[in-house]
Amino acid sequence: MNNIYLLFGLGNPGLKYQKTRHNIGQEFILWLQSQYQASPWRRDKKYFSQVSVIEMDHQKVIFALPLVYMNETGQAISKLIKYFNVPLKNIIVCHDDNDIYVGDFKLSFNSGSAGHKGVNSLIKSLKSQNFSRLRIGIQPKETIRIKAGDLVLKKFSPQERKMIFDAFPIMRQRVEKQFFD
Repeated sequence: MNNIYLLFGLGNPGLKYQKTRHNIGQEFILWLQSQYQASPWRRDKKYFSQVSVIEMDHQKVIFALPLVYMNETGQAISKLIKYFNVPLKNIIVCHDDNDIYVGDFKLSFNSGSAGHKGVNSLIKSLKSQNFSRLRIGIQPKETIRIKAGDLVLKKFSPQERKMIFDAFPIMRQRVEKQFFD
């Protein structure tokens, strides 16, 4: 195996948080995992996550969803990278971003948390920010900017969900181009 990659979707566990803006990183990972037709999801307490794996073109790709709350995700990713021996440069964390409009996204590397508690937990646990982030916009376009605390636990309107899911294939292409080409 030449390369191993970890695609890690941030979100909160439980029905209460499903389909909220804060869980869009997990929704993208769920969608992406289904596109690759990876192995069935497996819950494992030793790394506080559920995991699905696919091997393709001499690469192993691990899809992971933490089973802990957003501000505790650092402990999950630490266990995963140790267990699977994933280099930091091969980690892609997918998460919501309040500074980006719905339907838009940014792929960045080695950037700070910008106040995102889940990302902050990861940086603190890894003692590094040398990983990639797929930042998925959750800020509505047609309103005055809404503070993150007032927005992250709200659900998307049907129009917003369509905009985001229409952008998922473009996000996939960017991730593949940067990491798997």
